Amino acid sequence: MAYQSHEQHHQGDQYPQAAYSPQANGNTQSHGYPQEPQQLHHGGYNYNLDQSKGMGYVPPPPQGHPQHHGPQKWEHGLCGCFDKCGVCCTGWWCPCILFGRTRYRLHNPTMDGYSCCNGGCMGYAALFTCLPPFNFILGTMQRGEIRRKYNLEGSGCGDCCKTYCCGCCALIQEENEVVSRAKKTQAMGGGYQAPGGMYYGH
Repeated sequence: MAYQSHEQHHQGDQYPQAAYSPQANGNTQSHGYPQEPQQLHHGGYNYNLDQSKGMGYVPPPPQGHPQHHGPQKWEHGLCGCFDKCGVCCTGWWCPCILFGRTRYRLHNPTMDGYSCCNGGCMGYAALFTCLPPFNFILGTMQRGEIRRKYNLEGSGCGDCCKTYCCGCCALIQEENEVVSRAKKTQAMGGGYQAPGGMYYGH
């Protein structure tokens, strides 16, 4: 009896019970199965706390389905020529001035240094006077540029048909559209700005 108690005391010293307790080993539970690694949330990022593999990044779960932004609709229709009386009169009686104004506004939304006798106006007037059937070429090119800049719906064939059959209406629509888009861009602070860098929350 004394020999058995001495042997048990010796085994307890050689193999401490604390080394195999669930509190000492974080990867096992009391029933012997491995625990799932704990996750730590910090600044919007998830970290996997696994003592055997260290700290690893776990991407957050997806939130909903990604939205694909397609071409936008024109805010002003082709038949809305009479929405603004001044633009309508300029488009019908002086289409070259309206063309030059829209082209200048397209590249300079603030209209600083604008003059009605600019390059766009002179070029459109020259084609309109000398080669009347071919003045729609400039209108088609400008309409395509407006669609690409503001991601508007349409096609090159549609631009050609609209500027050839309804040149004045197309010019009025483009001027009204560029004015509206330029106001929205200025209200948003100048449009898109690239992010400065990564930010980690506290």
